[in-house]
Amino acid sequence: MHLTRRDTLKAVGGIAALTAGGSTAALADPKTKWELGTEYLENDDFLDNDELESILYGLADENLDLVTVDQIGESNQGRPLYSVSVRKHDSCPDVMAIAHQHGDEGLMADGTLAALQFLVSGDSRAERILDGVSVHLVPRVNPDGFVARQRYNVDTDAPADDEGSDIFGADTGIFAGSEEGIGWDINRYNRHDWTEHELYQNFPDEYPENPVPEARAVIDLVDDVDPAWIVDFHRQGSYVVDYESTFDIEDVLNPDEDENEDEEMEDYPPDPNDPGDGDIVTGSMFWPINPDVGEDVQNLSKQLVYTMYDALSEYDGANYTRYPGGTFGGIARNGHALAGYGSVLFELSAGTLGDREFRVRQVFEAVLAAAHATADSSLMDVDPDSVDELPERGDTYTV
Repeated sequence: MHLTRRDTLKAVGGIAALTAGGSTAALADPKTKWELGTEYLENDDFLDNDELESILYGLADENLDLVTVDQIGESNQGRPLYSVSVRKHDSCPDVMAIAHQHGDEGLMADGTLAALQFLVSGDSRAERILDGVSVHLVPRVNPDGFVARQRYNVDTDAPADDEGSDIFGADTGIFAGSEEGIGWDINRYNRHDWTEHELYQNFPDEYPENPVPEARAVIDLVDDVDPAWIVDFHRQGSYVVDYESTFDIEDVLNPDEDENEDEEMEDYPPDPNDPGDGDIVTGSMFWPINPDVGEDVQNLSKQLVYTMYDALSEYDGANYTRYPGGTFGGIARNGHALAGYGSVLFELSAGTLGDREFRVRQVFEAVLAAAHATADSSLMDVDPDSVDELPERGDTYTV
């Protein structure tokens, strides 16, 4: 599909056509429609890099008093990296969302663009949000990986992955493709102080600076904007909800591999009377758990998680869980938090429930719920311990 600039603007403009003032309750009503009927969402075509650029600059042209588009850097292959800001009052605090760090995780850019379009719509809810915060978005952090249809950026000089790398770390600090010359996993290089990253500590001469330009651009933007918080949007696979397990941070920080193996064996074979029911996970969220993250930053992050969880739980058929993340300091959720910013990981499940519209709406409403709660200060009234309500993410399940 090829869209002209005006066609593209019209298509994405339809994403955010809301009724009933855009309230969470209205969005949750299955009878409420988005008045879509647009070519873009009726297809399952990707929003390519040229179309994304046209949308951003088109919205800036049509909303000169609100919208600013900046090129914050270039990808490794030289593609522009864009941020877009919606600001009504210079005195408002700033909030930020980034998306598409992994090139093969589609629809994240679409959801942030839907939120952008809504914020400039003149809707009363949008006005209330912009009276309290300025919103900054990076819809696509990894344009090269998106074109290559791969998780990593594109870097023919990148090493092969460290076989010991995982969500808790890597001995060498190398998180990359399975073979040399593929690229880096951008979401492992979000350490604001590069000297603290394991890659630098192991190879200071080879990597005196962060080798991932996309990560450097986001870090520089965060430091320049100084937002109250950042939400990082990703896409995960398909899972079922585990309502039986409970979260214990000590189990995460100090996993007992033998004990976990015993627990798995206890679940098999299944009870003959178990009917095999289960809810499919719509998305998962998590806060920073690196031990060096300050308690105030962690609590703010938890307040954000619960705010989005509470809003999205209003949707019929939406099931959100806690993401089983690790402590590695280069992951955006931990890296930005270590620099003093509230930080949340949001993982939308891929094609598990509903259609393209349903999935885009999850990202859309998550951005708006967090921004709205910050704008009216209700975020500060949220008990951080409320995140204990989130169930665990269970077993993978092909849908």
